[in-house]
Order: sequence, then C-alpha cells, then structure tokens
Amino acid sequence: MNHCAKTVFSVLFALLLTVGPCRASEKDWTVVTLARNGSWGISNASSLPEAITVAIASCRAMGNVSSDCGAQFRAARGEWVVANLCGTHRIIAAGRSLEDAERQALMSEISLQLVYVSDLPPCKRVVTVNPSGAVVRPYEVHSSSSGN
Repeated sequence: MNHCAKTVFSVLFALLLTVGPCRASEKDWTVVTLARNGSWGISNASSLPEAITVAIASCRAMGNVSSDCGAQFRAARGEWVVANLCGTHRIIAAGRSLEDAERQALMSEISLQLVYVSDLPPCKRVVTVNPSGAVVRPYEVHSSSSGN
C-alpha cells in the first residue's frame, strides 16, 4: 500500500471512530471542532463531509490565523456536545443529555490527566451545543433549573 493510500485509510478509519451510532429519527449531523488557541467552529448539515468542512472553515474564520482547526472534532446527531480546553489540550464530548456530555468530558479529562498529562491545567468550557445544533449560552443551559 502506498503512502497516500495509507493516509487516506487512516483518516477514514479515524472518522469512523469519531462518528457515533445513527438513529432513524435523526436528521442533520452536527460537527464541533476546537483548536488549541480556543477557536471553534460548528456546523449542521445532512451530509457529514459538508458539516466537517463548514465547521473547520468556521473555526479558521474565528481564529483569523492558520491553526489546527479540524485536527480534533466531534460529529453527532441529536446529542448535546460540549467542548473544553485544558491549556492546549482539547476535550470534545457528546451525550444524549447535557449531563451525559459533561460526564463524558469529565471522564476524558480524568483519563488525560492520569495517562498522559499529570499536570493538566484546569479545563474551561469553550462551547456548548444543544441537540438541534445551536450554540447555547451558559445562562440558557441552567435557566430552567433556577426557576427563571
């Protein structure tokens, strides 16, 4: 197998590992990407390749510089997605509920700290995306639980 074919195979394999299972009621893909400099991009599309392309372009436009947008992304359908930045380490997690997504992010953070980065800086939420693919502001996420 030549080098180009191996690269294409590796990218496709990584993409398959990133994509969660599909449900018949789901429509559009939501893709969230996060760069080490804090730039992020999201996109919703019926085509996964289109959603990835637009999310990366959105991230690059936000960063206004050449960055690693697209080096790490999460694709989901009908799920909450949270993206955290721990210094320059990115954590993007998804779940059926916001609590599930946050739990997945916390488990990733703990694993990262235990296995790879013992002095991991504190993680900060960069963006939260609801199941319909819209960015949710922090006060909107918790407003229903505060009685407002």
